[in-house]
Amino acid sequence: MDRIPRLITGIMGGAAALFYRVDRHGPPLPDGPLVVTANHPNSLLDPLLVYRCSERFTRPLGRAPLFDQRILGPLLHAIGGIPVYRRQDDPEAMHRNVEMFRAVVDVLLEGGAIQIYPEGKSHSGTQLAALRTGAARIALQAEAAAGWRLGLSIVPVGITYSRKELARTAVAVRFGTAFGCADLKETYRQDPVAAVRELTARIEAGLRGQTLNLTDHRDRVLVEVAEQLYVRQRRQVPWRTRERLGTRFPRLQRFAAGVEWLRRTAPGELRALRRKVGEYAELGERLRVGEGDVPSRYTFAPVARYVVVRVIPLLLALPFALAGALLWAPVARFPGFVVRRTRPDYEITATHKLIALMSGVVAAWALWILVGYAIGGPWLALTGAALAPASGYATLRWVEVANEVREDASLFLRLQGRPDLRRRFARLRTELARIFDLVEQRRRDEELHHEGGGDNVSAGGGEGEG
Repeated sequence: MDRIPRLITGIMGGAAALFYRVDRHGPPLPDGPLVVTANHPNSLLDPLLVYRCSERFTRPLGRAPLFDQRILGPLLHAIGGIPVYRRQDDPEAMHRNVEMFRAVVDVLLEGGAIQIYPEGKSHSGTQLAALRTGAARIALQAEAAAGWRLGLSIVPVGITYSRKELARTAVAVRFGTAFGCADLKETYRQDPVAAVRELTARIEAGLRGQTLNLTDHRDRVLVEVAEQLYVRQRRQVPWRTRERLGTRFPRLQRFAAGVEWLRRTAPGELRALRRKVGEYAELGERLRVGEGDVPSRYTFAPVARYVVVRVIPLLLALPFALAGALLWAPVARFPGFVVRRTRPDYEITATHKLIALMSGVVAAWALWILVGYAIGGPWLALTGAALAPASGYATLRWVEVANEVREDASLFLRLQGRPDLRRRFARLRTELARIFDLVEQRRRDEELHHEGGGDNVSAGGGEGEG
């Protein structure tokens, strides 16, 4: 029964994984009734990433107008989507949410899984928006309908993009630890509103644990540059290594917590730190350092190893990359052309690009099959059907690696004969790493002081968590 929905969501999730470099972290989804709750930074791409990274099929909840769209509507119906009626979409249809709650609870009572976005909207804010209560109400209603023996699980999922509007940029999809709500049985019987409020708070805490939350949009650059230079200064990551966003994420969270602590306790220090990190970032931009960093020195052995491991394979694969580029270059440029013509809002730019990419890939693939059939019959058509997508992906990876090699080689050449620049980077890194260590130590000392029940504990001590 689920084969067609699984096929559709598998294709859509695969398209999202082609559009972005996806990094999944966390435990697998549990069996049984399940509510997947996720933050919502990127319109229709977020559900596709959940499909890509989930072991289970999850029925989506989406705003009702999407179900009436010409292309998206039939797809949502085919995968068992459930419409949500929002006041801002149609105040007259709000009463139909009774049907929505009944349908969702039925799915859970049958042991199924749903995915829901409690923020209620897609946004580009630097932290979670205020959560709606729908996810908590659904979970509690389902448990109550089963006599509190349903064993429902709630899993928070955090989706973090590096540049959500750009193709082939990094995205981390982090699955948190599942938790239930059956322990709220008595609270729900006595005061359903209080139970909903408590469960919503739990969901929010779970989402905050899997997302990067910052007060100021400038803090994202501060946190990323600080983490990048710190781990290389402390030799935790090799020079010029591009780590996956999911690997960096726990460190980025710690740096974000440090920034929020400074904002609360020493705003003047935060301003000074932002200026100094900004100086480091500006110097890196002038040298076009990219995602890596500036090595303190270049020695013969690492450079020779780099050439053997990365440069020579690129040269050997160049003819195949050129052949793939001839086939797929028009398709790669098509999403940019579409966005320039349609000029979508920022929040749905990636959605437009993905739809254009999928359309271009399907059209080009069909064209190569027809050309193959016209030239050599069925066997050549089948060969083209298999080789054309493989050649496109191989070319894509070749271009990505080639860009990294070009960036590394360009930096290497610019730094030759400029030991002053390397010393300046090293001096700034050393100074900033020392500041980061001092801030972290002070923050930990304060936490230990609070945990020990010390005097003068600030009533606002938890504000840095948001």
